[in-house]
Order: sequence, then structure tokens, then C-alpha cells
Amino acid sequence: MRRLPPFGRTLAVALVVALAGPVHAQIIPLDPPDDQAPAPPEDAPPRSVVPRDPTDRGRTQDPSADTPAPEQQAQLVPLRAAEPRIESGPIRRLAGETATAGFVLYLPSAPGATELALVHRSGIDALPERSRLTVRVNGTDLGTLSPDNFEGFARDTLAVPEGGLRAGRNEVTIIARHTHRVACGPDAAFALWTEIDPRASGVRLPAESFGTDADGFLAAISAQAARGAPIPIKRPDPQASLVEAAPFIAEVARALGGTPPAVESVGYWRQSAGPPDLARITALPPGRGPDTPRFARGGDGALVLLLEQGTDYAQVSAGLADAAGGPDQAGLTVATPGRAQALSDLGAGRLVGEGRYIRIPVDFRLPWDWLLLASQKARLDLDYRFAEGLPEGALLLVKVNGTTVRLLPLDRDGGRAQPTLPISFGARLLEPGVNRLDFEALIPGDPPDEACAPLDGPVLEISGGSRLFVPASPRMSLPSLGLSLSALAGVDIAPSEAASGSLPPGLLPQVAAALAAPGGTAPGDARPRVRLTVGTQRDLSGIEAPLVRDNLRALNAALDGVSDGSDAPMPAAEPWDDVTGEGGWFGLPTPGEIAALPARLADALTRLAFGETAELGEWLTQREAQAALLQPDPDRPGDIWLILGRSARPDEIARVLAGIRDSRDGPSGQVALYGEATGWVSWTAADRPLQLHEPLTLSNLRAVMGNHATLAPLGYVAAILVVTVLSALVAMAILVLTRRHGE
Repeated sequence: MRRLPPFGRTLAVALVVALAGPVHAQIIPLDPPDDQAPAPPEDAPPRSVVPRDPTDRGRTQDPSADTPAPEQQAQLVPLRAAEPRIESGPIRRLAGETATAGFVLYLPSAPGATELALVHRSGIDALPERSRLTVRVNGTDLGTLSPDNFEGFARDTLAVPEGGLRAGRNEVTIIARHTHRVACGPDAAFALWTEIDPRASGVRLPAESFGTDADGFLAAISAQAARGAPIPIKRPDPQASLVEAAPFIAEVARALGGTPPAVESVGYWRQSAGPPDLARITALPPGRGPDTPRFARGGDGALVLLLEQGTDYAQVSAGLADAAGGPDQAGLTVATPGRAQALSDLGAGRLVGEGRYIRIPVDFRLPWDWLLLASQKARLDLDYRFAEGLPEGALLLVKVNGTTVRLLPLDRDGGRAQPTLPISFGARLLEPGVNRLDFEALIPGDPPDEACAPLDGPVLEISGGSRLFVPASPRMSLPSLGLSLSALAGVDIAPSEAASGSLPPGLLPQVAAALAAPGGTAPGDARPRVRLTVGTQRDLSGIEAPLVRDNLRALNAALDGVSDGSDAPMPAAEPWDDVTGEGGWFGLPTPGEIAALPARLADALTRLAFGETAELGEWLTQREAQAALLQPDPDRPGDIWLILGRSARPDEIARVLAGIRDSRDGPSGQVALYGEATGWVSWTAADRPLQLHEPLTLSNLRAVMGNHATLAPLGYVAAILVVTVLSALVAMAILVLTRRHGE
């Protein structure tokens, strides 16, 4: 009997699978082996992963339950968050009386006149008659929607005129303005919210709109990532490292916005029970791939990037960058210490606030080798104005990294520009890396038990001409996870031996792309050579640094979700406790207290030397986390670890790592834990070595000594005592010699 050739057998298997069950039950994707890629059949129905178009007043309740009819099927190109966020979950919440969210819509071609779908729901406290959602596309208002979906998500549509959307990257902005039903004031503002589901929001396009080019490929990836599916990379050895693909994944994230998409490393032949791929990458064996990477359409209709195994992914990334265009995401502006800079020069846009609770943040960076810990002063020259006739008790709080440095009344002299107000504050409140100025206004309700009366115009305006002065510092640094992560490049990431067999290979390029994306970098000598090792809890026992070795049980307990202190034995009661209930007769110390005096004295000296920082084991007590970032040895700040706990979802951890690029809420210190309920929480070692990256001179001596004295006051006090004793000895010697000479 004659046997079918390999390619024929594969086609036969595909036909049997297709006839045996539903079209989505078993899928074996076939990619074109050469330049003769088969065209999709003209009568093949387009696939869709979204519900049918709304027919009831432009709205469909519970869109996830709808099933599209064949004649209505089309591919949804969904919205993606413009910036990665640390907050968990795909749903975007717009909270407060006024809130704004930015999204990116990446289209394979200009669709002409079409409709933009928006799936949303709101809290019951919002008064729909006086609340609205304003939708803008590329800076042009499309219209407004009423936030009146209280029982669940529903979909509204807005008409987009010809030319409103273009091929490639489109900016979609949603502005929510809420009014509370029965209350007014800052407390009422916290109860107002609208949620957007970007996965089901966007524009539907015919399947043939996705051409075999970079724009079509990126749009297909955007749609696939938004529905929660990874990008498959088919290659000969699916278990081999994929770190070299990090530049490609980073470029995809830059083009699409938001978090780098998840990556799945698979073999050439696979079975899938889910929907067909919209896009994937196929790396062919050497000698069988194309001379240069190219796009084609697979046998299942997916857009395929064909390349040869071993191809430099940077070449592919450059092609995607040319197609994506648009502005580079350069991260936050770096302030220049030693001179005053306008807030507008620090990247602050229009600083205007509306409503009864207002928070206007201004984020910026300071160089990683800037450090002032003593009594130096920074200054903000504030130019501002506020509305006239605000209720009594209205206040403006000016905060620096969460610390209030000035409290200003807003209930008098409103309606005009205020005189420039110089606000001096301790430069030690600022940090190397990301910093934040907050202008927080609280306007009482008048009356507080009725819906807020409409206000004409903004309540608060901060002039972009307000100036911030940060004093210069010697080039110094302290080891921290933030400093190390800022200097990390994609090639500096590797899995541990334990992780190589247990973590998916696609995790590393996604993590590398998330951390190597634009965000600040450490300049000059302040930047250590950094290597991030991705591991599991099994790796903790192999880390020899005392920071980990001495706290191994507590770290494992935190990553296991078990409180380390929950099963600790209670201390035995002292016999003296039975006498007075408080210990000791007439307030005399108990034997136990006397025995503990040396330890308490040592603890007091430690706090004097290194501050009030808690021990790591104590800090870890009662904490639970899914992942941990560790800098085990501050003397080797470039060696850092990402440890994934047993309950960690790798794609979720990659997403939250992308969200730390320009965030004040990211990891710092030497140990950082991530939990879904807490976000990132960090612990800083008290004995970090202070490093000077320039010669010690008379001009920088005072600042250098101030940093050392603040960081380790006991050493400074000891040095002063030594100098004092030596001075006293010299004075006594002079006195003795003088008396002898007089005799």
C-alpha cells in the first residue's frame, strides 16, 4: 500500500478533525511552507470573538452572552490601555466626580465612517441626568453617553465620521463627569465610578481588512491580546530560551500601548480547543525560512510572521517601529537639580481641577545619582487661582511624595490669580527616581445632603509657570531595587535552573520587554551592571546571602500565603505577673525585664545607628504575596531575583512589572512583595552602603557628611565624640605646658 507524503498526511488529519466536530473544537494551524501562501477561500465566513451589533437604541445588555449571526460577523479591534497599570484586572475604573482614561485603538487600515462601541457600567450613586461620559478620538469629540448602566455592563455605540480614525495608532480618551444622587462633598465623590471593559469595546472591521503587512499584523495581535490570548511563537525547540525575542515584544507593546502581550512558545503541530489564532509567529528551521522576515496568511486565516530560526529579532522590531510610527514613549521628564524649572517643563499639562474632591498629580524624575538626606531645602513657587464663593472649610493641600508640606484655605479671596506663594520643604522628601507633587483640594458640600449644584468653570487652576527648585547634590547613591531595575536590559534576564523546567519560556521575553521599556535610566557610575534571575520558591534555599538565608522561613510563608507569625508560640508568663498584673512589686523591674535589658540596649543602639527600620523577619510577618523582588546583597546591587510564588500567574506578574516604569508605587529598597490586594510593598535595609561617585572635595564635603550623618547617626556621633575628646586632651596639654612655663 502506498503511503501519503508527510504534507498529505497532515492535510488528511486536518480534514478528519474538521469533519469530526465543531470548527473550534480541535485546530491544527498550518502555516505556508514557502512564498506560495494559499489565499483564504472567498466564501469562508469571517470569524468574530465579539457579540453582534446592538439593535435596541444602540445598546445591547450583557454583550458577553450574545452570539453573532453569520451575516453580522466581523472582527473586533478592541481598545487597549494607553499605559500599563499596576492595578490588577482588565477592567478600567474611572472614579470620582471627574476622571479620565486613555486608550489606544490600533487599526490595520482607515475604516472610513464607522461606529465605536463602548462597553461600560456605573455605580448606582451616579445621577445619570447630570452625569456623562465624553468620548474623544484623536482629539475630536465624538459625543457623550449617559452612565446609566447600573445592573451590569452594556454596550453603547457612537458614530465615527469619515477620517475620524486612521490606519495604525489612534488615541481614544474617555472623560467621566459624575454627580452624586443625594450627597455632595469629598466623601460623596469617592462613591462615584464608571467601569470600562476595553476587551469588548472598539471598532468592528471585516476580516479582509487585516492585510498581510505590519499594520495588519499589529492590529491582529492587539485584538488577540485584548481577548486574553497570548502570541504563539512556533519553533523547532519550544522549550529553548526566548529572551532574544524581548526587543520584538517591547516594540509590539510600544506600538499598541499598554502591557507587553503574553508569549506562548509551542511546537509546529499542536491541538487547540479555543478560538483560532488571529496572529502568530513561525520560526522555520535554518535553510527553510525566508531570506528576510515576511508576513503571510496561515491555512486557518491567521496572520503569520514567517522568519528563520536564529533571525535577529531586532531586525523585525525595526520594521514594526517604521510601521507603527507615532511618538516615542520616553517616560517622565528628568528634573535638573540646581535650577528652578517650570512645571510645564517637567511635562505637566493643563493643571485644572473640577468637582468637590480634586487631585492633580505632577510626576517627574530626579537623576539616580541625586541624594540629599540632611536639612537642605527645596522650594516650590506656586502660582494658582480658585473659584469664587467656595464653601467655608475648602482647603488645598500641597503634597510631596505623599507628605503634606502646605495647607491653604480656598474659602476666601477667590476668583482671581493669587500672589506667588513660595513653599519651602525638606529636600529629603524627594528621592532619586520617580517623584510626585500632589495638589489635593477638598470642597465641602453646600449643603452636604443634596446633589451638588453645578459649578461654572474649573474649581482650581495651577499655573504651569509655577517653578520647582531642587538643590544640587554630590553624585551619590544607595542600593535599591528601583535603581537596579532602571538599568536593566533585556539580555540581562535569565531563568534559574529550577525555573527553566517549570516556568513557560514565553514569560522571560514578556518580563524583559516590560522592564526594558522606556522609563528612566541610571547615568554614569551610578548604574550597576544588573542581572535579573527569574526563579521559584525552590531557589530561595540556594541564595547564600544572609538577608535571604536568615529569613528563609518568613519569605516562604509570605509567598505561600501563610502568616509567618500565626503559629508562633506565646511567650511564657512571668511569675511576677500574678502579683500585680503588670509585673514587679511597686513598679520594680521583673527578672525577665532585667534579663532583657542587654537586648533592649542593643536594639536602642541599632535604632540610633540605622534608624527605625524593622527587621525583615518582623516586617514579613502577616504579609502575603504572589511574587517577590529581592536584592539579597546590597554590596552586589546588580544581582537581583524575581521569585514567583506557587499562586502566581506569570502573565499577571509581567503585567504589574510593566506598570512600575513611571510609578511611585513600584518596588524599592531590598525586598518588595506583590499581592493583588496590596500592590507592591517594600522593605529597605538599614545598613545599605552609601556610595560616592565623584571625588571628595571642599565644595561637596558638607553635603556628603550630611548624608552620612543622617544615614548612620551613631557613627557621626562617635566621630564627634572622638574629635571632642581629642580637642579636650589638646586643651589640657596646652594648659599643663603653659602652667609649667609660668612656674
